[in-house]
Amino acid sequence: MSYSTILFDLDQTLLDTDKNAEMALKKLALPFTFNFDDEKVQMWHKTQQKMWKELEQGTLSRQTLMNTRFERYFDVYKMTVDSKALEIQFERLFFAEHALMPYARELLTELAPTHELVVISNGTRKKQNQILKDAEIDSMFDKVYLAEEVGYSKPDVNFFETVTDDLTLANLKDAIVIGDSLTADIQGANNFGLDSIWFNPHHLRQNTVCPTYEVTQLREILNII
Repeated sequence: MSYSTILFDLDQTLLDTDKNAEMALKKLALPFTFNFDDEKVQMWHKTQQKMWKELEQGTLSRQTLMNTRFERYFDVYKMTVDSKALEIQFERLFFAEHALMPYARELLTELAPTHELVVISNGTRKKQNQILKDAEIDSMFDKVYLAEEVGYSKPDVNFFETVTDDLTLANLKDAIVIGDSLTADIQGANNFGLDSIWFNPHHLRQNTVCPTYEVTQLREILNII
């Protein structure tokens, strides 16, 4: 199948968001002793995944997520924190990190001359735009669609409808969604009738959502597109 328009998720698909978050967490200036060792970093990722899933389901607003995620995290350790103050500090540190997933830059460089490359992300406008610029991949994309600006979050069909209407696709079969999230990216694509590639680097096993294709390395995408 030949695709002319590629809709890329960012976090944990092109951007190594987990690594960037870990680096930022370890640089936080906390008013108490707290070591972000591997176990505590994994707990952060687990807490974040739960909160972003609540956002996808419409049970948590983006602003509430940002304002309360440190409170939710430190609740696990029975610690009280100023969540908003920590978020401001974390945001500054997080935005300064822009590690990419393996082969992400090479993949975009290969595809950009011959395909329309598009960002579709639930991430915040300020973060995504800054990291795309700092990672020096912003110029490779023709369009960037962020949930904050679209007015809907993945997997809402309204998100995908707004994006595809703006792209004026002649045929939905000309486009394909690439992402790591089964619930946001793959289920969203399925619901709207778009083909999809599930990026599954951790070899997770599941039988609830069916992507059109599945890859464990980004370089494998070239064999599909």
